[in-house]
Amino acid sequence: MGNHKALTSAVAAIASIATLGALAAPAFAVDAANGTYSPNGKSVAELAKHGAAQRIAAIGNKSAKNVVLFIGDGMGDSEITIARDYLKGANGHFDGLDAVGQPGALDDVQAGTGQYTTFSLGDGSKDSAVGKDAAGKLVANPNPGKLTPVTDSSASGSAWATGTKTYNNAVDVDIYGNPQLNLFELAKAAGKATGNVSTAEIQDATPAVLESHSTERACYGPQGKTDGTSNNASKQCLANQLKENGGIGSISEQLLDTRADVTIGGGSKYFRQTVQGGEYKGKTVWEQAKDMGFQTVENDPAAMNALQYKDGQPVLALMSDGNMPTKFNPSKATAKDPAKDANPTVCTPNDAWLGNRGASLKDMTKKALDLLNANPNGQKNGFLLQVEGASIDKQDHAANACGQIGETDDFDQAIAYAIKNVDLTNTLVIVTADHAHTSQVLNAQPAYALSTVLKSADGNNMVVSYGTAQAASTDAEGGYNGGDMEHTGTQLRIAASGPGAQRVIGLTDQTDNFYTIAGALGLATSPDEQNALSKDGTVKVARTQAGKYVANVDGFNGDALLSYELKDKNGAVVSKSDSSTPLSGVRVKPAQTTSIALDKMSEGAEYTLTVTGRQSGKVATVAIQAPAAGSADKKPGADKNGVIASGKVPNDSAVSGPLGATGTAVMAIAIAAVMLVAIAMLIKAARNARNN
Repeated sequence: MGNHKALTSAVAAIASIATLGALAAPAFAVDAANGTYSPNGKSVAELAKHGAAQRIAAIGNKSAKNVVLFIGDGMGDSEITIARDYLKGANGHFDGLDAVGQPGALDDVQAGTGQYTTFSLGDGSKDSAVGKDAAGKLVANPNPGKLTPVTDSSASGSAWATGTKTYNNAVDVDIYGNPQLNLFELAKAAGKATGNVSTAEIQDATPAVLESHSTERACYGPQGKTDGTSNNASKQCLANQLKENGGIGSISEQLLDTRADVTIGGGSKYFRQTVQGGEYKGKTVWEQAKDMGFQTVENDPAAMNALQYKDGQPVLALMSDGNMPTKFNPSKATAKDPAKDANPTVCTPNDAWLGNRGASLKDMTKKALDLLNANPNGQKNGFLLQVEGASIDKQDHAANACGQIGETDDFDQAIAYAIKNVDLTNTLVIVTADHAHTSQVLNAQPAYALSTVLKSADGNNMVVSYGTAQAASTDAEGGYNGGDMEHTGTQLRIAASGPGAQRVIGLTDQTDNFYTIAGALGLATSPDEQNALSKDGTVKVARTQAGKYVANVDGFNGDALLSYELKDKNGAVVSKSDSSTPLSGVRVKPAQTTSIALDKMSEGAEYTLTVTGRQSGKVATVAIQAPAAGSADKKPGADKNGVIASGKVPNDSAVSGPLGATGTAVMAIAIAAVMLVAIAMLIKAARNARNN
């Protein structure tokens, strides 16, 4: 009986271990009905890992000095076709959109065109592990994320900016709220110049993914999404992200910390907000930008065009209060009506369009390229430029056919200018979109959807249908004006010309675009490579001429934010950063000095300062002896900058963090060891049973 029990126990042990191993492995197709698993793919937990959604991870890169990424927001295949048919005819040709990716069109044999998937892992912060309630307090979600077939612009932008799938509403954080390093941060760490151009508010999702990290895409400024005359930050932002609460700040504030070399777009009114916390408290964001050395332009196309490269003075030129005016006046989608066939719509120019004043998307792209090419970092190390045609999407939402056609035309002309003025032997140009949209070309007016009948360039009627609004909304004349036509989840066109362009061929995923761009530029893509960017981190504590103490941190380029702790000689904490959420702490200024005020230090006292990279886990410790009261500003032996103590990340600094690839490997080893013991038990029990 004893031997039988031993045999039974061994078998049970092996069964339990097998179950443990199954839990540690990816889950496939277990229960598609509840949204936890995809029908033929990875679980949400697996897909949420950095790079896990790649479809072509094994495909290598060719090197490029520069990359220009064109994003047509909401520009699915239908939107391209509608604009081409109307402006050029069904057999017509766009000079930009139809040239990039076309073999031979630009004497570029490397050109390629493909499609990519765009799904996200949740539909708003309620589906993430870090959400907020009405009071701005954290709301825990033990099972974050779900497979969501239709993405928004923030989740899709985060995918190509960081290589990580996330939830709709997130800006460069994963579904657990952890910041993911983006292409600008990595490019700046590599010494490259960076540029960001958009016809949208520069705080909008697509430009924001290169500037910031936010659990809420609407956290535009320190006073939320306002012009500064009110404050709704408690509704638009995670409270712990705000600087007055010890966080890394709003999207606008982080834009200044990221310090792209060129930033051109809309959204100037949000810079009129007043900073609520930190070094620039009480100043407007415009004033902060000027104090930080930016060349600033507000709503002045002529001044934008007059800008020249100035060393150490990045460009911040915002051309409109909000999103920039469209090229064409709006048209209306209405219910089926035979009169529309007899009197098709012809689109008319919009007098308010800023292209009339020298600020078309082509003009802004030209200025960005001129500035980047004049930048010594761009000349030596290359540049990364993102250009967004933003209002294709915004007019599609409003069922405004003429609006979206004009914006597609504006976008095409910007592409056409770029491909004629960059060197495709060393510059990779990519043209794609963030998500598909609602408009469809039909043969006749639909009975159950709104539509616009247009007179195309061929002289024929073209019916554009809109049928994805969740609620009816019409004006007194029966025209649609709701603005809530929906995105669709279809895969998207991606085209490329230049070195490495063939990596877009076939079916890829949005996250593959991150690896295509970063790989071409030689940027750090894996977590280990990114963590290593902080291995040379240093901290220098200085006493200023005013007698204040500050820690100047350099080299933590593998981190989006830092935490710090200052202790006295008895080990008591004097001051420290907030670490209550993944967005609490000190925002790293990429490839720049990040300063931490040490206001609670006393003269003559001894301290220990510890600075930790929140992403890399790298740690630098500094032992400080503050100068005695009445001594000179500079301690004897200090350098000319008043540095009184310094420290750096040690060569053997270990990376600490949650269970990841290393933890999984440790678990696998443990499981294997226990399995061997169990097998030995089984063999021994079997032998004993046979002997008896």
